[in-house]
Amino acid sequence: MHRTAFVWDDKYLNYSFPGDHPFKSIRESRAKKYMEERGFFHVVEMVKPDEPDESLLLSVHSADYVDFVKSMSVLGEGLLDYGDTPAFKGVYESALIRVMGSVTGVRLLSRGFDHAVNVGGGLHHAQRRSASGFCVFNDVAIAALEGKKYFNKVAIVDVDGHHGDGTQALLYDDPDVLKISLHMYHRGFFPGSGDVNETGEGEGKGYTVNVPLPPGTGDDAYLYTFENVVLPLLQRFRPNLIIIQEGGDSHFDDPLVELKLSTRGYLSLIRKLHEFSHSQGNGKILLLGGGGYNYDATARTWVVSVAELAGIEEQEVESLHDCCLTSSSPFVMERVKEVVKRVKEVHGIP
Repeated sequence: MHRTAFVWDDKYLNYSFPGDHPFKSIRESRAKKYMEERGFFHVVEMVKPDEPDESLLLSVHSADYVDFVKSMSVLGEGLLDYGDTPAFKGVYESALIRVMGSVTGVRLLSRGFDHAVNVGGGLHHAQRRSASGFCVFNDVAIAALEGKKYFNKVAIVDVDGHHGDGTQALLYDDPDVLKISLHMYHRGFFPGSGDVNETGEGEGKGYTVNVPLPPGTGDDAYLYTFENVVLPLLQRFRPNLIIIQEGGDSHFDDPLVELKLSTRGYLSLIRKLHEFSHSQGNGKILLLGGGGYNYDATARTWVVSVAELAGIEEQEVESLHDCCLTSSSPFVMERVKEVVKRVKEVHGIP
């Protein structure tokens, strides 16, 4: 068993956009319910986030933007970006507590936990001066900076269906944080960034890695990419902390993304990162949530991943799995191999 913390506060559930907006906190509550039903919390320790600390937001966000969110939180209406991220009463407090969950996870890892989980985190689109893509504050970048205080070298592996553009922009010149994002990419798909040639700037040149995947990428092609890009890069960088952004919208049944990962495919990715962290480093992993608009598939994905990290027997979560691994068409597999070849050439991967 690996000592694993599940960072949770019921206030997470307040971060749920009104009306027919696709981002709903039912994902987080359902994941917790599945864990409770299976007795996870006899093994996994539930921990409340530390007290809110606004200064953490200022490590990546401008003071003007933080003040803007505060004012919109009181007003309770309007937009925090160009249209995807509406304000609601209490949005500032509900976003900040999720940031604190991710920061608390890092701190727990520095105090003896092997792994920490914050399914309320993973809000990787938020930019320095604006919200974006349902994300108000970028807890991924904030957690990475917090992680540098204790672990020096941090790797972010982002498997959300959308490019982690905010995280990339906020840490683009940082050579101590390796940023790897695997995401669907084609003309007109949000957020429109994340091509292979986006590699960082200044001292951070080469420490941003983008793997733009075509629609229809299944478990087989995704795992091929992991073996040929992600693991070699981690072996070269040798991080002391791995932050995983596990957005559930790469699942084959997600209504907003056209990738084809199954819960079994997701588990294979987490298992590979888990094994790497213990064989090549100190085993420290922070698992975050992210997107995911098939709420049940997302919750199931997160729970089977927590079970892997905590050393809970596979049969305890078998009922949450999709039936089988998915396959890519020959056409898609060839396109993925072309992408992998480009990434390897750009980043000097043998």
